[in-house]
Amino acid sequence: MRTESAGHVIIRSGIALVPMHSQKAVLMHLTINSLLFFLCISLSICAFAKEGTEANLLAVANNNRLLQYYENGENKGPSIEILQAILKEAQLDAKVEFMPWVRAFSIASNNPNTLILSMIKTPERESDFHWLIKVSSLARVFISLENKPENYVDNVQDAKQKLTAVVLGSAGYSELTEQGFSEHKNLYVVSDGELMVTLLENGRVDLVYGDPLNIQNILNKRGETKVAIRYKEIGPENERSSYIAISKATDIEIVNRLQQAARKFEKTAEYTRLLMQ
Repeated sequence: MRTESAGHVIIRSGIALVPMHSQKAVLMHLTINSLLFFLCISLSICAFAKEGTEANLLAVANNNRLLQYYENGENKGPSIEILQAILKEAQLDAKVEFMPWVRAFSIASNNPNTLILSMIKTPERESDFHWLIKVSSLARVFISLENKPENYVDNVQDAKQKLTAVVLGSAGYSELTEQGFSEHKNLYVVSDGELMVTLLENGRVDLVYGDPLNIQNILNKRGETKVAIRYKEIGPENERSSYIAISKATDIEIVNRLQQAARKFEKTAEYTRLLMQ
């Protein structure tokens, strides 16, 4: 077998052999490139996983002056403050959008990573959401104007003889329809509480079905301090609780972080103060 020297390359029978030190350099170069490649892949996977876990959250809400509302370019109300507190604790962010209740409920029911505030917990809704934290205690009663005593009722059967306004898709709407009320007979369905109060003031309906504190607050905000409302004494059967909830299809890690943040915030004096507002 003939061997010739050609610079640093050894040629044996027409085959070029690279010296040992050059082979090590090539192997080291290949090893570094491989490590960089796998590092880039790993970082991309981690970034993707983090993006999936910390996806942008949307919070949908209806205007309620006692709980959450939009005013002068700011989101306000005790429910908003509770939401902000648990988001901060969980190190998450959410964009808040106000809209009619029926649209808010539909969006939260059908889309992951969607919070909703504030919503009454009912047996029908309970399994469809993750319930994070209570934000208020409220009531549902038939409310009439004090200057129209003929419209006052203290039971469901008498209310069925009147025309009652109720918000479409609300817990109150479900309660009344389950008890035999009908849009074709004795229900006037509206998009929000403000419109309910307008109809009551104008005599377009005899009753509204809702929370008396909220109805009175709407009247006060309008400057209608002389407009008095009337309703039967509130009993246990009229009491409700509303919550911040999040859609069932939300990533469970996000849900867990929010629930842990909520449990921690519930133990604070600030939460007690906001709940009592």
